Amino acid sequence: MEEEEFDLEDLLRASAEVLGKGTFGEAYKAVLEMRMVVAVKRLKDVNLSAREFKEKIEGIGAMDHPNLVPLKAYYFSKDEKLLVYDFMPLGSLSALLHGN
Repeated sequence: MEEEEFDLEDLLRASAEVLGKGTFGEAYKAVLEMRMVVAVKRLKDVNLSAREFKEKIEGIGAMDHPNLVPLKAYYFSKDEKLLVYDFMPLGSLSALLHGN
């Protein structure tokens, strides 16, 4: 299956639903116009330079484990840091471990 491409404008136009809030920010389910569904983690209180952020994210993106959802994309600006993953419809790991 071929990967569909999207950009920040597509994410901004997407319908979004809050999935949860955590230590590092909020998670959203975003449905893009082309019907692609992704999970977006909006990071808060990240005080890294663009270079440091990219290095950390490349480390995350290189992780390969059956229990991890691969990183699909990221966005960095002074005011906004986003991590984008494929949406997993079965819920969060926390809900599976601890119940709703």
